[in-house]
Amino acid sequence: MRTLTHPLLALALVASGCSLDLHRPSPAKNYYLLAPAAKTSSDPPAYPFALKVTGFEVAPPYQERGLVSRLDEQRYDSDFYNQFFTTPRAMITAEVTQWLSQRQIFAAVLSPASTSDATYTLEGLVTQLYGDLRPGMQPAAVFAMQVFLTRSADRTIVFDHTYSHTVYIANQSAASVAKGLSEGFQQCLSELERDLRALNLKP
Repeated sequence: MRTLTHPLLALALVASGCSLDLHRPSPAKNYYLLAPAAKTSSDPPAYPFALKVTGFEVAPPYQERGLVSRLDEQRYDSDFYNQFFTTPRAMITAEVTQWLSQRQIFAAVLSPASTSDATYTLEGLVTQLYGDLRPGMQPAAVFAMQVFLTRSADRTIVFDHTYSHTVYIANQSAASVAKGLSEGFQQCLSELERDLRALNLKP
């Protein structure tokens, strides 16, 4: 009898648990965008020729859509329930293109999908994109990217620089992390704009 009682009891418990789970709502996912705020400039373009943004790659730890958090010196976590609305690579490339276009640095800023030629090409690599939530420290969002500006005709690199910003945030929530990452991204773009204007590029 003992060999029959235990399986039947286990089966009853499993069935009971399943019936409860059917009525329990699944946790909702939240989606975020990096949204650096660029004001449209009314000034004439600084350079009377086109720039093409060829795509901003993202370092492997941050390529997926889940928000990444640093939990201690060696441990990181990717959040399944708090994600970017699209892949970081696509989102960051689009935002860089839009920022440079709105700021009127070049006569035209072409996206990676464009088949038109441009005098210069901009590409980059996002090397840090995470929330720093280590115990005993003020929460922060960390954004860093390296950019390369090349002359399209001969692929000569004319500018290479890394931008990095740590933005302290109000709390450890995903919303605060996403907002802080947007602010860090915006600061990097502002510095990139300043440096591009100072280069005195020639056709």
